[in-house]
Amino acid sequence: MSAFTAAEIIAALKAVHEQREDPDADQRTAAYWWGKPDDSVAWWLSVCRMIADDPIAQSLYLAHVAEDLSHKRSIKDWAYDVADAAANSPRAGSQRNKRAVESYDTPWGHQAARDGLALALWPHLSDEVPGRNKRCEQYGCGHDAYLYIRDAVESRAKEHIASFRDDMEQCRTGRHSRWFRERWEDATGNVWPRS
Repeated sequence: MSAFTAAEIIAALKAVHEQREDPDADQRTAAYWWGKPDDSVAWWLSVCRMIADDPIAQSLYLAHVAEDLSHKRSIKDWAYDVADAAANSPRAGSQRNKRAVESYDTPWGHQAARDGLALALWPHLSDEVPGRNKRCEQYGCGHDAYLYIRDAVESRAKEHIASFRDDMEQCRTGRHSRWFRERWEDATGNVWPRS
């Protein structure tokens, strides 16, 4: 994995932004985050954070589209909480009230959470994340247990990123779904303005 300087990231994002006549929300957000003035994006981020199902959604989205890791501690803590909850809740369809992962242990569980997070945030770097066999050998855990935790974190992170992206795109286009408007009304206590 190679490290990029801020100048290289800005140059790459600038090139992406200039390639499209009408950049999507991801491209505009990345450009804004790394210094391009765009008051619309600032407003979109504020609104989308306000209506998001989970406060971590914005941090995940920004880490994904703008490579911003300024909230890495809160993102990791969130991933650890998801891993712990996944391990301790009963599996879907289970007749017994039994933990989903009986062998769950914090060291390998947190590593599985970090790996799931990396796969969700940077799918283009999936070859850089050690595979299941290597991690299970490293931590002495079962393959199914490790995958269950890793996939649970990856899935939840992807859901949050996709949901936040969808909300940002609705702000960009000005076409808001009923679900978007309802969440805005719930968050603000106001009635959505009719055009």
